[in-house]
Amino acid sequence: MPYSTDTRTLRPGDTYVAIRGERYDGHDFACEALRKGAANVIAEHPLSDLPPDRVQCVQNTELYLAGIARDKIVSAQCQVIAITGSVGKTSTKNAIATVLASAFPVTASSGNLNTLLGLALTLANSDLEHESRLVLEMGATRKGDIEEICTWFSPHISVVTNVRGVHLETFGSLRGVQTAKSEIVLALDGHGIACLNADDPLTREMQDKCRGRTVLFGRSRNSHITPQHITVQLPLLGDHALYIAMAAFAVGRAAGMDGLAINAALRHLKAEKGRLRRLEARNGALLIDDSYNASPDATRAALQVLRTVEAKRRIAFLGDMLELGPGELDAHVNAVEEAVEAADLVFVAGDIMKIAFDNLPPAVQSRVCAFDNSATLSKDLEAGKVYMPERGDTILVKGSQGARMERISKVLLAEDIPPEEVLPRQSASWLAL
Repeated sequence: MPYSTDTRTLRPGDTYVAIRGERYDGHDFACEALRKGAANVIAEHPLSDLPPDRVQCVQNTELYLAGIARDKIVSAQCQVIAITGSVGKTSTKNAIATVLASAFPVTASSGNLNTLLGLALTLANSDLEHESRLVLEMGATRKGDIEEICTWFSPHISVVTNVRGVHLETFGSLRGVQTAKSEIVLALDGHGIACLNADDPLTREMQDKCRGRTVLFGRSRNSHITPQHITVQLPLLGDHALYIAMAAFAVGRAAGMDGLAINAALRHLKAEKGRLRRLEARNGALLIDDSYNASPDATRAALQVLRTVEAKRRIAFLGDMLELGPGELDAHVNAVEEAVEAADLVFVAGDIMKIAFDNLPPAVQSRVCAFDNSATLSKDLEAGKVYMPERGDTILVKGSQGARMERISKVLLAEDIPPEEVLPRQSASWLAL
């Protein structure tokens, strides 16, 4: 029986699981769930407005779902491949799933559902084949998040893409990020395999925490998987594509696949929504939509892609980069200065970007247009007030999730392309925000 935690997407016959969140309490929507056809409700306490025979009480509804998911994994004798990192974990997850799916039955976590609840709900609603490979992205905003997920879904192979200055507001420092990400390696037993980015020092250090075997991928000396192992042209933009491919190659080898089969699968990689995805823009221009999320390193990498793509004019739209901690202003100033070097036209949007603009030298300010937020900028773009794409333009759109820079990409996208098919955050719930 399918499980649902959201009355907006609940279907008749689903079991509604009431989850307590930071901004809502799912118990408040239990009556609505039954009105919409839920078969029953899983709750943490009796609900006086509902028939007792329609409500099952458990101590913790999130852990109830996690338990169902874990029991399915054990019953199907699945192998868990766990992926984390500051940047690139979703693209790496999808590349690994593509490689493994050419040789094994595979179930991968959906979108950015990388929390315990998201993974538990995905797996509880999945039909897991016997001895299938589960490719699970695991995210963290606080120390202990990944450790808790691994307690329920114990990894056999763990992958760490890198350690960067993301979520510094909660982790405090790069070492804090490293400690949190290394929980995915500590969760391995003596038979486990850790696939680690050898070119990222803080990630490479995690090999000392591995009780099993380590596979290093990268350009550094003593790497087990190197660029020479990738023998096909990758259909992805950016230098980071090579690291995505090497990580997937490392996992393929750890799973017993040969190099020819892995490379054959790598030919079929696809850019994910909002992640350096090439799209047709209005008037024959090229749009590089990288609006899913942003960090200083990821923004720098995206600007490097903009530099290398052939174009008559290069245009950069940058939104706020969030959760950077005390160094956020300097990071934004640096990003705008780098954008001015890479692009002919630069537009920035957001509270932090506006402050960064005020801290730029006048010569740099003269080449930048600053807006309060992406909503204001998108309206002016739609009205043709600030910029109109031309054939030969290459346009980069980049920003953190909270900056909602997909609004910009939606305005710039070619008229005959449905936004919901190619852009992130196009669901009714996101569009209502």
